[in-house]
Amino acid sequence: MAKPIVFADIQKSAIDILDDDYTSKVLLKAKTGKFPVPQLGPVQLTIEDECKGAKGVEGTLTAKFAYQGVSFDKVKLKGDKYAVEASKSVSGVKFKYKGDPLDIKSAALSAEYKNPTLALTAAADKKKFAASAVSSVFKCGLFGGDFSYASSNGALSFNLGASALVSSFFASVVYSSKSVASFALSYAATPKLSLAAAFSTEKTDATVGFKYNACSNMTVAAKTTTSSPSAVVTYKLAKDATFAVAATSKFADIAAKPTFGMQLTIG
Repeated sequence: MAKPIVFADIQKSAIDILDDDYTSKVLLKAKTGKFPVPQLGPVQLTIEDECKGAKGVEGTLTAKFAYQGVSFDKVKLKGDKYAVEASKSVSGVKFKYKGDPLDIKSAALSAEYKNPTLALTAAADKKKFAASAVSSVFKCGLFGGDFSYASSNGALSFNLGASALVSSFFASVVYSSKSVASFALSYAATPKLSLAAAFSTEKTDATVGFKYNACSNMTVAAKTTTSSPSAVVTYKLAKDATFAVAATSKFADIAAKPTFGMQLTIG
């Protein structure tokens, strides 16, 4: 029986191949307990420094810890902006809070419940209320849907979707209230090579790509949309250190104006 997941992840198996590790930033990311970030008791820290050229370096400090039965999954400071993500499980239901503690209007609350055959979510913020359900309807597949109600204009929207994994082939489809169907496909051609594609009936956002584990220390990935190709190489420098370099461009000026990104992750 397929394990139920939240509806937002129903196409994740294919989309991850197309999105994972791509970056257009120059970023140093260091996690707690690894140089240069020390371990501060139960608090796990992550420091991110993004180089923005003439604008200098923008730093982000993120902490993760538990206190009085509440898990603070992300306490982030970026410049003068704060963000908090916290969660607590009560009787099998995981309640979450997300927002800026200095701005009560930014608060978003959600609840998530899972059992071996069903996943339910509900969420609310000042803009909308949303809920979703996903069920393991058969051995290798999932079926579900979501809806959202916008408080500003009373608009109601929904999505229905299904996914299936048969051997090495994954396929999913999501149909929206806007009469748009989105498809995501992936295929593990070999233990090292995975292929993926995502497209919709709007015919404006098709993406195809692959991910190849060239060796134990290096992964190569590439993708292209209808207007822009991208590529990334991720190299494992050591047990707790990886380096990624990526490039992207527009087909119209592929040689003249490529954009490069680099990320060093420690920990």
